[in-house]
Amino acid sequence: MNDKLKTAQDDLAFLRGLAEGSNERGGLGVAGGALYGSAGVLYGIQTLSYFVQEKGLISLGTTGNIVMAWAPTVIFLILMTIVIIIDRKNPQRGVTNRAVNAAFSGTGIANLALVLVFASAAARNHDFRYWLFHPAVVFILQGAVWYVIFVLRKRAWMALVAIGWLVSGVAMGMLIHRADLYLAIATFGLFALMGAPGFFMMRQALRPAA
Repeated sequence: MNDKLKTAQDDLAFLRGLAEGSNERGGLGVAGGALYGSAGVLYGIQTLSYFVQEKGLISLGTTGNIVMAWAPTVIFLILMTIVIIIDRKNPQRGVTNRAVNAAFSGTGIANLALVLVFASAAARNHDFRYWLFHPAVVFILQGAVWYVIFVLRKRAWMALVAIGWLVSGVAMGMLIHRADLYLAIATFGLFALMGAPGFFMMRQALRPAA
């Protein structure tokens, strides 16, 4: 009887691992978490550099600003390519893992579409302020994604991240005429709501399953 009970418990543990994604814990996994966290740090440094220049603390000059405008995206694309290669060799397990990754992927696709919308609006109207609404909308979309993750995983810190994204996005949308505050909020959001959660999920995925 004890052997049968142990076998049944082992079977249930195995099925639960398949559903929840084993030691991935329903997050982005090691590579995905590292990529998400790296994006937060890279773009956080970018917005921070713009913020300190807006406050007159430093000046990067024309060349420095061009480098700062493109370097984070170039580095991110390189890291993303590496992650895609790694993920192909390590297929995802678990319904929750796939749902989380699908939510982030869908948001990424939406962000690309929004680039076209806001960039074209700014170009047609010769007004850069149209473009400033794009990051605000991206923040709000991130909040929606994190709400989905909270519903799937039921972790209180995920709800706080979702709220942080939503509040930051709304605040940025209302402060496009205040470049210093706009950049300060964006910098905080990227470091605290993207960088920190990304690396935290990476660490969670590295931990052995209980």
